[in-house]
Amino acid sequence: MTIQPRTAPPRTAPPRTSCFSFRLDAEWARLRTARRSLGHARSWAAEDPAHPLGRLVADATDLDVIIRATQRGVKPAGSDDVILHRLVELARDDDLAGRVLIQRLLPGLISRATAHRDYFEIIDPIELVVPAAWLALRTFDTERRRQHIAASLISDAVFTAFRAPLRRRSSSEEVRSPDRFEEDADGFAPASAMEELADVVRDARCASVPTGDIELLRRLAQVESPSMVAAERNVTSRTIRNHRDRAVERVRAALAIAA
Repeated sequence: MTIQPRTAPPRTAPPRTSCFSFRLDAEWARLRTARRSLGHARSWAAEDPAHPLGRLVADATDLDVIIRATQRGVKPAGSDDVILHRLVELARDDDLAGRVLIQRLLPGLISRATAHRDYFEIIDPIELVVPAAWLALRTFDTERRRQHIAASLISDAVFTAFRAPLRRRSSSEEVRSPDRFEEDADGFAPASAMEELADVVRDARCASVPTGDIELLRRLAQVESPSMVAAERNVTSRTIRNHRDRAVERVRAALAIAA
């Protein structure tokens, strides 16, 4: 009898998205049925009871009803865009409306971002495209863009997260001789401030710091201007600074516990 050699099953590394995806799923699981979230969502109905969104949330017991009602193909045709359009308007200064939109867009964001995965998986593309989606919905032109809103937001986010940086990088490339690469290889610079920030952000997500706090800090680090972020979100600079201070305290507290 011939004994076949035993082969170990192939080893697979845990996906880089596991921590971030778990963080988003866990956050949404809490938000969607939380009394405070439902009460806040019902205030949208009070503002405009006749609007499809208002009728949807007036007696809602689960915010997932909004996700289901805004899928393509729902009846009547176009009702998804009507509801999404109103959510985008609210999301300019309403974090819960923004978070509902992010949850609605998440499958499409994940699908589109997968194609931009770094070869060495150093950076999880989902961690890039979700903040870009927040920026996209905060700056979305609701006057001119009233159709295909979900697809438009996803495209805007993918462009901001992946394509725009590539264009900037290609425009700044320079021709170098082979000797220059040897000179550069003599010493690598230590990790940049943005690389250190990325590590902090990743740890903060795993420590269950609210997504809104993390995205605010990330955006402030990118533009280095509270006034610019305030203009993007249609709030005052003082409001942004107050939110920043609270976010920093939450990150510090979470990381201290995690350590």
